[in-house]
Amino acid sequence: MTAIKHALQRDIFTPNDERLLSIVNVCKAGKKKKNCFLCATVTTERPVQVRVVKVKKSDKGDFYKRQMAWELRDLAEVDAKDASKENPEFDLHFEKVYRWVASSTAEKNSFISCIWKLNQRYLRKKVEFVNVSSQLLEESVPSGESQSVAGGDEDALDDYQELNAREEQDIEGMMEVCEYAISNAEAFAEKLSKELQVLDGANIHSIMASEKQVNILMQLLDEALSEVDTIEGKMSSYEEMLQSVKEQMDQISQSNRLIQISNNNNGKLLDEIQFLVNYMDLSKGHIRALQEGDLSSSKGIEACINASEALLQCMNVPLRPGHEKLMSVKQQQHLFTELRDTFSRRLTNHLNNVFVHQGHDQSSVLSQHMAELTLPKHSPLHRDLLHYAKLMEWLKNTQREKYEGLSRTYVDYMTRLYEREIKDFFEVAKIKMAGTAKEGKGNKFGKTLSGFFLNVECVCVIYDFTI
Repeated sequence: MTAIKHALQRDIFTPNDERLLSIVNVCKAGKKKKNCFLCATVTTERPVQVRVVKVKKSDKGDFYKRQMAWELRDLAEVDAKDASKENPEFDLHFEKVYRWVASSTAEKNSFISCIWKLNQRYLRKKVEFVNVSSQLLEESVPSGESQSVAGGDEDALDDYQELNAREEQDIEGMMEVCEYAISNAEAFAEKLSKELQVLDGANIHSIMASEKQVNILMQLLDEALSEVDTIEGKMSSYEEMLQSVKEQMDQISQSNRLIQISNNNNGKLLDEIQFLVNYMDLSKGHIRALQEGDLSSSKGIEACINASEALLQCMNVPLRPGHEKLMSVKQQQHLFTELRDTFSRRLTNHLNNVFVHQGHDQSSVLSQHMAELTLPKHSPLHRDLLHYAKLMEWLKNTQREKYEGLSRTYVDYMTRLYEREIKDFFEVAKIKMAGTAKEGKGNKFGKTLSGFFLNVECVCVIYDFTI
C-alpha cells in the first residue's frame, strides 16, 4: 500500500499541487467488485482545499487515473455502520449517499480517522460522524482539539512533504560550496553544525544588544494594552447606550403602532357617530310640532306633515350591525316611539273631533233647498279633510289599528249625517205632495220626485246604504 501511495502522489497529485494524506482500497457495496482507491488530499497552496478523490487503475495498463473528486466541505455525514464490531462497510453522504466496502477494517478506520482530523482542522467540525467508535476518535487526538490544529497531528497529516523550489536551490548551492558534501557526509554535517552555532551566538549577541529596544517595545506594548482596555471599556459603555437607545426606539415604534391603531379606531368611530347623528337626529322644531303642533291651521298641519315624515325616516334607518346595542341608539328609538304614539294619539283625537263636528253639521239644512228639492252638498267639508290626507297616510303606515278605527268613526258619523238628511228629504217631499192640488203640477212634481229617488239610490249605493 505504501508503494501505491507514493506512486499516486508522484503520478497524480504532485502535478496538481496536492498532497496525499490517506488512502483506502474500496469497491462499491452490492455490486460486482471493481476495486478503486479513495484518497484524502489537501492542496499545497493557500487557501487550503481538502478533497476526497476517487482513483481507478486503467484497464489498458498499470497507470492510475483520476476518476472523480468531491470537496470535503460538501460531505455531510460519515457512517461507519457499526461502532462495536469490525465492519469494512461505510457510507459517505455527499450530494447523494455513496456506499463502499473497504478491503480491510484497518484501512477503513485509518481513512475515517484522517477525514475526522481534516474536519477538525479545516472545517471546524462541520461533518457529522455516525457509528464511529469514540476510542478511534480519541486515538486520533490524544491531547485535545488544540493539538490537532497546531500540534502533533500536523506530523501525522504531513507524513509526506516535498521540498519547494527555493529550498531545493538553497541545498544545491550549499552542496556546490562544499564539494565533499556527497563523499563525506559527516564532515558536511559537522560544518553545518558549526555554522549554526555561530549563527546562534550572533543571534544571542544581537538580542542582548537590543535589550533596551526590547524594553521600550515591551513598555509600548503595555501602554497599547492599557489603551486597548480603555477602548474596550468605552466600547462597552457605547454598546450599553446603543442598547438603551434600541430599547427606547422599540418602545417608540410600539407606541406609534398603538397610536396608529387608535387613530384608525377613532376615525371609524367618528364615521359611525356621524352616520347616527345624520340619520337618527330629529330637530327640536319637528319634536315640538309632533308634541304641540296646531292641527287646525294650514301652517300647523304643514309643520306636522314635515315632522311626521322626518320621524318616519328616522325610524326606518337601516342600522348597521351592533348599532342596536348602543345605549344612545336605544334612547333615540324609545324617543321616536314615544313621539309616534303621542302624535298619532293627538292626530286621532283631533280627527275624531272633526268627524263628530261634521256629523252634527247643521249649516246646510234641507229647508234651504226646498225650492229645488235636492240634498245639500258637503264639498267644503271634503276640502277641509283633504289637508289631512298625508297625515292619514302616515297614520296608515305607522299605526294601522288607529287608522282603521278612525276610518270606521268617519264612516259612522257621515252615515248618520246622510241618514238624517235623507229622512228630512222625505219629510219635505211628503209635505209638498200633500199641499199640491193641481194634477198637472202633481205630475210635474212626480217627475221631480222620481228623479230625486234615482239620485238618492245612487248616493245610498255609494255609501253602502239600502232604502
